[in-house]
Amino acid sequence: MPKSDVLQFYTEDGSKISVRPSGTEPKIKFYISVNAVLKSKTEFANVSHHLDARIQKLLRSYPDIFSQPGKK
Repeated sequence: MPKSDVLQFYTEDGSKISVRPSGTEPKIKFYISVNAVLKSKTEFANVSHHLDARIQKLLRSYPDIFSQPGKK
């Protein structure tokens, strides 16, 4: 595997937070990945809402990391 400047953290619920420096700007980028099984397309809205809630919970759990400058 090629070497890269990425850190990945896995949470207890299977979510993943990836952190890497920007290649063009002096900032750090964060990516949050969540997933769930979608058994049928009729479940999409409920599953999507659930995944959005998991992302918001992660953002609230680490306010010092995910806050934007001037928005604390």
